[in-house]
Amino acid sequence: MTRLSETGLIGQPLPGMPQHFLTGPHFLQRITFLGCSPSVPLTANTNSDNALCSIRLLGPYPAPRMITGQNSRPPRCHGCRYRFHEWQEQIAEPDREIRCPECGQESSWQDLNWRQMAGASRLFIAISQVFPGEAVPTAGLMQTLQQGGEAWDYFYVQQPLLWPGGQNPGEL
Repeated sequence: MTRLSETGLIGQPLPGMPQHFLTGPHFLQRITFLGCSPSVPLTANTNSDNALCSIRLLGPYPAPRMITGQNSRPPRCHGCRYRFHEWQEQIAEPDREIRCPECGQESSWQDLNWRQMAGASRLFIAISQVFPGEAVPTAGLMQTLQQGGEAWDYFYVQQPLLWPGGQNPGEL
């Protein structure tokens, strides 16, 4: 959390909401927005019903968890690109190895190709009010996150669900 604050990604904590923050002073330098006119509410506007863009840390969890969303499509096998249409039943059992019915390759549910529409980790940084595919983290932010640990990646979900269990992470 200190590193996120020092880099300017996160700002003030939101009152009564643990691990939930306003965007920091350098948020727009740490996230690159794509397209010609993205609309991201960074400051309160009394004339708007839009919720503020905020950043929430989910975890750390003792073991990797998975987040999927309403927009998650069936993951693919890395070996033959078979689509696992039954993926929701598969990830309900997190320790289960999944055998591809096409090529026989075994994978864990988190190692399938989710095409940036789901992800697995022990710690997540969730940014609200950004449309999927509208933004990407800068190389500098990714390097900052990697310091002293493993490489990070990013993905886009709408209406997130935390697995196993399929709960809304906002209710945990």
